[in-house]
Amino acid sequence: MSTPPLRPYRIGWFGDEGLGDRLIAAILAGRKTATASPSYDPEEGKPGDLMSLVDKSGKRHGTLRVTHVELRRFGDFDEPLADKLGAALSDIRALTSFANSRPIGPEEEMRVTHFEVVR
Repeated sequence: MSTPPLRPYRIGWFGDEGLGDRLIAAILAGRKTATASPSYDPEEGKPGDLMSLVDKSGKRHGTLRVTHVELRRFGDFDEPLADKLGAALSDIRALTSFANSRPIGPEEEMRVTHFEVVR
């Protein structure tokens, strides 16, 4: 019996000016261990799920394991979380101050998915 393929965890998009590649490098180096999105977006995974880390072209770069998922208001993001997201808190607030073409307010509930690289 064969193992089913892992669900892809896509990072990047065409026209992202290399952001996806930089994020993948940060994940593989252990500098990025979480991601955040509005809670209404589809879930990336549940604790224990294994996922295939792939780039915008579908090239596989490794395997991730979801370690835990938390809900947090956008206004409650702090420096320790920013470190896990792989950026400075001020950059996160500036870059993610919108989602799906609308502003994210401080009360917006965000889903933070924490993961580790499986070696």
